[in-house]
Amino acid sequence: MATIGNRVALSVSAVLLLTACGIRPRPNLPDAQAGTVISADQILASEATTMWEALRRTVRYANFGESSSGDPARVHRRGFSSIALVEDMPIYIDRVQVRDLGLLDALPAVDIERIQVLTGVHATTYYGTNAGDGVILIRTRTGT
Repeated sequence: MATIGNRVALSVSAVLLLTACGIRPRPNLPDAQAGTVISADQILASEATTMWEALRRTVRYANFGESSSGDPARVHRRGFSSIALVEDMPIYIDRVQVRDLGLLDALPAVDIERIQVLTGVHATTYYGTNAGDGVILIRTRTGT
């Protein structure tokens, strides 16, 4: 940084550019220490046949809501509610957010390598304020 008269000149190396195009999670999933990890063996032991069943049977502190026809409808953390915040927990499969929960009922549980549940500061640090209720990360055996 240099001062020229009453103006300050910044070098390009001193400028930090921020963009707000979207949330970009880290290339790898956070450490196992950052949240709860459910292994493929635990999922196998649950005898779940679909990813939706695997989540319902292994993720203990979330409520899994279904429509009147039994289709997956919503996921939110137990004992937590807010008028102002989005309450649903976002779900990601191999770093891609799942917007249609019905997809989870169509994918086989045997494809899951692990499920990681982040809550609190870990969820918001990696996935932003819409993950204030937590986030569920599913890594598949063939995922990148």
